Amino acid sequence: MIATVARKEFRGALRDGRVLAGACVLLLLGLVALASAGARYASLSSERAVAQALIQEQWTEQGDKNPHSAAHYGIYAFRPALPLSFFDPGVLAYEGVSIWLEAHKRNFPAGRPADDMTALARFGELSLGFVFQALVPLGLLLMTYAAFSSERESGTLRQVLASGVTPAQLFAGKFFGLGGAALLLLAPLLLLCLGALVYTSGTTWLPAALVLLGACIVYAALVLLLALTVSARASSSQSALLVLLAFWAVVTFVVPRIAADLGRILQPTPTLGEFQRGVEADLATGLDGESPAARVEKRRAQLLQLYKVEREQDLPINFQGIVFGIQDEVSNAVYDKHFGMLERAIDAQVDVFEAASVLSPRMALGVISQEVAGTSLQHQRYFERGAEAFRRTLMDILNRDIAMNSKSGQANYRAGPGLWRQTGEYRFEPEPLSASLARCAAPLTVLVLWFAVLVGASVATTRRLQVLAT
Repeated sequence: MIATVARKEFRGALRDGRVLAGACVLLLLGLVALASAGARYASLSSERAVAQALIQEQWTEQGDKNPHSAAHYGIYAFRPALPLSFFDPGVLAYEGVSIWLEAHKRNFPAGRPADDMTALARFGELSLGFVFQALVPLGLLLMTYAAFSSERESGTLRQVLASGVTPAQLFAGKFFGLGGAALLLLAPLLLLCLGALVYTSGTTWLPAALVLLGACIVYAALVLLLALTVSARASSSQSALLVLLAFWAVVTFVVPRIAADLGRILQPTPTLGEFQRGVEADLATGLDGESPAARVEKRRAQLLQLYKVEREQDLPINFQGIVFGIQDEVSNAVYDKHFGMLERAIDAQVDVFEAASVLSPRMALGVISQEVAGTSLQHQRYFERGAEAFRRTLMDILNRDIAMNSKSGQANYRAGPGLWRQTGEYRFEPEPLSASLARCAAPLTVLVLWFAVLVGASVATTRRLQVLAT
């Protein structure tokens, strides 16, 4: 009996001109988003790859130079565009795409795409993530809000229930029939998205795309369950539509905005000026009460005693390279402290946002989408930490070369291309999917809870329909 009801609802949805028109609009919006995002991804991917190669060439071909001068000359690290960023750009528009790696200093990422956008573009961009997370659920609500209420208003609901179809069978049949119709109508867009992904990056990102597709299907199932439950309980189709539209607006726009603002209020982050003043103060005094100058003198005394000499000039190494290393040790510890404080403040804001996702499964889906697509704040932080690790290794190599291959007071020491090639090349490697999924435990739990609640509500609704049938 469930299959019979499902076939009837499936055919009815596909024959409904309003459903087909809505599906065409969604397909058109999805195609526009796919085309624009695909072109943007291709452009960004090429630009950043070329920029990183050019920067590396400039570094290795800089000629003979003092290694410390080269350290201050620095090098840039670019974050490449990831294939699934065309689906969900996440926070990428508001985070820097390049970091200048220089001696004694950890810099913030620069080159935020949002800074180059027009005011209208900064208001929001059409992405496939928005289409599937906001517009597709809206389409589902408009397609199913009258599934039960219209039959109640026309008087056919009691007749259907009296014909031997149980309320549970009727509910399940409508769920599978309408869900199948929606999936069929969206299949062309889904196949185009998967095809574009495979065309641009092979099958490397296909598992992540399938996980993302699964999360979107779960959210769509939640929306469908909610719509059928409200339709079965509402006194009229109009009231069902109003309730569902209010729910969609609240979970899609209102709750996320309130959660973001509440996070900033409860867990404020330091201003750039406060951050810089804190860094400068700790650089001057040291973190453990020992100033950088005192640490240098202590290391000098240790080396003089170790090599049994009385003057710095008699050391078999260039002590200036050791000094540069000490300065890097101090600055690294200071920046670790202040970037750690900043990250903890931001994490506290994220915790507030994720806690509020209990009220909005759309927010939970958004968190999963950004994590799987590699466009979340944590993925941006992974890029920053990787670039910083490369910077520290680079500076260690340069400082060691000064210490081991020159003499104290040798102002004319120069290194050549061999050293620049020895420092290696910065390469960004995205986090594995397992690491992203590990951070999705909380939002996945939210979706499971919502699914359980809605299943319970649907069961209660079928019992209510049973009373109507009798």
